[in-house]
Amino acid sequence: MTYPDKREGLARKVDTAAQEAERLGLTTATLILRMARLEIDRAEPDEVEIMPRNNPRGKPN
Repeated sequence: MTYPDKREGLARKVDTAAQEAERLGLTTATLILRMARLEIDRAEPDEVEIMPRNNPRGKPN
């Protein structure tokens, strides 16, 4: 089962962060966030479900 709302929500957060980084002149952060957005757009729905979390210690996000 896919979660398009979560995927779109994440994409919106990445876009917002990229806009803020660009506003602050953080070119490297802007580039990384734009690349992350492209990966979100390119990911197949099945891939999104199985993507590992970047939280190996189990701490809350």
